[in-house]
Amino acid sequence: MLANVIGRVRNTHLPKSQGLLAVFEAIVNAIDAIEDSGSEQASITIKIFRVPELPLIQEDAGEESRKYFSQIQGFEIVDNGVGFTDENFTAFNESDTQNKAKKGGKGVGRFLWLKAFEKVEIASTFRANGNDYHRTFDFSLASSEGVYNHKVDLSSDGKESKTIVRLLNFREEFETHVTRNPHVIAQRIVEHCLEYYYLSNMPVVTLIDEDLDEPISLDDIYKQLVAERRVVSIKIDGHKFDVTHFFLHAHADLKHHISYCANRRVVKTDKIESKVPNLPSTISTNEQEDDLIYAGYVSSAYLDRHVNQQRTGFETMIDGELAIPGEIRWPDIESEILDLSRKALKPYTEAIRVEKEERIKEYINQYAPEYRHILKNHADKLDSISPEISDQNLNIQLYEIHREIEISLKKEVDELIDIDNEEDYEEQWNRLSGYLDEWNEVGKANLAKYIVHRKIMLTILEKALKYQGGKYSLEEAVHQIIFPLKTTSDDITYDKHNLWIMDEKLSYHHYLSSDVPLKKVKVLKSESDDRPDLFVLFDKPIAIVEDEVPYSSIVIFEFKRPMRDDYKDDDNPIEQTFRYVERIKSDKMVDKDGRPINLPSATPFYCYIVCDLTPRLKEQARHHNLRLTPDAEGYFGYNENVGTYIEIISFNKLVRDAKKRNRILFDKLNLPSNI
Repeated sequence: MLANVIGRVRNTHLPKSQGLLAVFEAIVNAIDAIEDSGSEQASITIKIFRVPELPLIQEDAGEESRKYFSQIQGFEIVDNGVGFTDENFTAFNESDTQNKAKKGGKGVGRFLWLKAFEKVEIASTFRANGNDYHRTFDFSLASSEGVYNHKVDLSSDGKESKTIVRLLNFREEFETHVTRNPHVIAQRIVEHCLEYYYLSNMPVVTLIDEDLDEPISLDDIYKQLVAERRVVSIKIDGHKFDVTHFFLHAHADLKHHISYCANRRVVKTDKIESKVPNLPSTISTNEQEDDLIYAGYVSSAYLDRHVNQQRTGFETMIDGELAIPGEIRWPDIESEILDLSRKALKPYTEAIRVEKEERIKEYINQYAPEYRHILKNHADKLDSISPEISDQNLNIQLYEIHREIEISLKKEVDELIDIDNEEDYEEQWNRLSGYLDEWNEVGKANLAKYIVHRKIMLTILEKALKYQGGKYSLEEAVHQIIFPLKTTSDDITYDKHNLWIMDEKLSYHHYLSSDVPLKKVKVLKSESDDRPDLFVLFDKPIAIVEDEVPYSSIVIFEFKRPMRDDYKDDDNPIEQTFRYVERIKSDKMVDKDGRPINLPSATPFYCYIVCDLTPRLKEQARHHNLRLTPDAEGYFGYNENVGTYIEIISFNKLVRDAKKRNRILFDKLNLPSNI
């Protein structure tokens, strides 16, 4: 061979998952040889060689489901074409030969053989000058020239022209990445050669496998595979493209795709399920019993001219590159072809779109009312949502669409506000008003989302308080819902806590620590290991602002395990909170910069105990002269000696009061009771 084969193969690109492409190349070469012979009894036989006595691989094989197939050692492709004549053998020995240029051959297909297989053995019988000849040779990287053991002799057996190509020793890095199932391999060959079938240029092809009892007819595979076929033509920048819309009977490994062909061979295949709105994994029709898969096949003289040497892609203008007359950017080709595919698929996707949007509408109305503005103003954005999406992922997708709308609107409104052009004031105002109307819808959506969050958190809290399996929820679970344990307000943002469940005013705190030892509270100079469940500082009064007061109030919350009733006289939540107050009063306080603050003796302390009103706790409350609340769901009082107001709140009252405060919001949003 007139080139260094080792270097040529090294520079030939073949993805690991496309090892069968080498086999397809040999099959297409056989088809070309048959065309050159003009034989009316054209046939190709493909054999799969297996490696014996190795672990078997189980694959889904359709009708042969659950059958086991052993490792592939190689393939044999036999055709009754023109054979390896002197002209063809000379071309084979010439790198990048132009012998088959008229058919789109790049003269590099055989290098793919050595990329995927260690060795190729070729035997061919052909007729020349009235005589029959028999030629044999080997092709591998054992020689830098590639071809060796070449012999050619006169043949006296009178047999027809025939070529046998054996691709041997399938390289492990490719073999392990391709299917071993002969039915799937046969299907792949048909898919690769679909253009030959619909142009009626495909010979009779049979696949034989020692793991099967009977051979596979590829004609039968084609007939079983194709349910419908339509051909359309378009022009892109003056170049004609033919698109064949195939609707194939669905198999487990088939996906919707578009294949771009050059010189009657598949070069590039793109999966399109995510690119065609409302396209499910399979489509169904009233006419067909089986589900279908869409496959578009694109052919064009333009693609024939721009295929790369390895026939693994196309050399077209890079997107963003300076336009060249007569050249087309690849994204423009893809966009036009995708539009055609969408139109071909619309009869199947339209009904699915309507059904999907009804489902989304029902979901939004029942579970996610904050996204109603998407239905109203941006229904087209629902096209990006798969019709087979789960409810959990649907909520995520709706949130992403909402955020995309919010960001886009904010950017547009900001740009309009920044414009300083008095001449166009009226026009600008009209545009801004339109954006503000929608911006208001987005604002309502964010508020709705927060209201739904409140409803869900109250439902979760109720469930956490229920009696389950003989144990009530530990106080940590309730505590975690209201404010995460072992954190401070420096760690937690407003939307990460639920202090509103206890009191809306708590959201306006200056500093809060949750289950953090007093010695680690940054506003205290303390050595105490006491850990109030919630320690809250307010830096200004809620109603009256008095700048000279450093802290308007200090609040302590203590949670107790639901149904706990083992309190002792000297170990109960009332005494516990009093100790917290006395400890804090005795400690020095500092501001955010670490500067000392003298805590006025009149600084009010508020202590809240959230628990169940068990008999022992009621007894403790009476011993501390606390008064029963009018609804009998708690106790309250003021301890002059400690200087603190104290209130005991039952879990039932906590949840019920929170529901009452938020009921108007839930009702206005028409939230269902199951949220």
